[in-house]
Amino acid sequence: MNVNGRRTTSIDDVPADILSTEILIRLPAKCIGRCKIVSKQWLSLVAAQNFRLMHCRRMSTSYNQMFLSIGICESSVFPVTFEQSDYFSKTQIPLPSNVSSSGVRVLTSFDGLICLSFRGTHKLILWNPLTRVTKFISSTQSRGRFKQKSDAVGLYASPSNEYMLLHAKRRNGMMTRYKYSSRLDSWRKMGFIDERKYHNYKMSWSNGTFFQGGVYFTIKVHAIGEGNYLYGFHVDSDQFKSKPFPATSHDDGEGSLVLVRKALHMFVAHGFPFWSLDLWRMDVDNWTKIWVRQSIVPQSLFSHTITYIVSTDRFLVVSKSGCVNELDITKNGEECYYPVFLGSRLQGAVYTETLMSGDF
Repeated sequence: MNVNGRRTTSIDDVPADILSTEILIRLPAKCIGRCKIVSKQWLSLVAAQNFRLMHCRRMSTSYNQMFLSIGICESSVFPVTFEQSDYFSKTQIPLPSNVSSSGVRVLTSFDGLICLSFRGTHKLILWNPLTRVTKFISSTQSRGRFKQKSDAVGLYASPSNEYMLLHAKRRNGMMTRYKYSSRLDSWRKMGFIDERKYHNYKMSWSNGTFFQGGVYFTIKVHAIGEGNYLYGFHVDSDQFKSKPFPATSHDDGEGSLVLVRKALHMFVAHGFPFWSLDLWRMDVDNWTKIWVRQSIVPQSLFSHTITYIVSTDRFLVVSKSGCVNELDITKNGEECYYPVFLGSRLQGAVYTETLMSGDF
């Protein structure tokens, strides 16, 4: 374009590859939606599978986390910073199928997708709270029906960047494993761990944490002489393998997996009646203790979801009833653990806003 005899450069002169990989890729997911109406070229760029994937990976490493709060009367989204001003910056959003807040259960989140189950039918749903895309993935009574205290799920990406859901379920004292493919929209029954103790004993599984080609689960076996275990499902081989659990002097505790700066960590609360909380980092197949807090209230960490807040040394601790606390490992004593006020909530989940919809 010429202005007063001089050539100027406009956004239309920017090559498409530079536009997508250097400019649009840096925009928040909400802004990408507005880019679709700029031109057909922009629509084509941001709708491409590769762009959505690259944008998702960039957002997952930036300070772009949100907290989904499902209360008695409404479901809302808060910025994860939880500064004083953020209490009033919530955005109300409808739940899938306009179901009531008491009718869903939050299971896990990955790449902006949240896996929910309906309490009445136990059906599983993949949902993106930003784009509102919903995908019902249950097919029959045996495929995609989740039961609390008996089952565990884990969302992950295959080597071909296809979204998958691993579902471990216990029925009549037997464990079965199913794998859901988002691209094929189908389930496949697979083999499981051979050791009988993981089938018959009363035990509790955590939901899965995806890390470097594996989906990791902590297992608490409630039986005399048994304790805590860690298993990893390797997505390349479709095999479960036992992993070492952090070496504590007690087996009465509970572990909670969390990703910190692209490394797998675990909080372990242990030591009845004088409870301690340790933070461990996995280095290959060994654990290194990096933080300890003495004299904790065990209920403050047990059966909770612990999420790392990107770029800080703070964590969100979300209970199954939706109570939210912050844990700051840079502080000592009582100052490191304090409540975040969000009112009366049923449950909550932390996720990153992305454009992913689980459809490829």
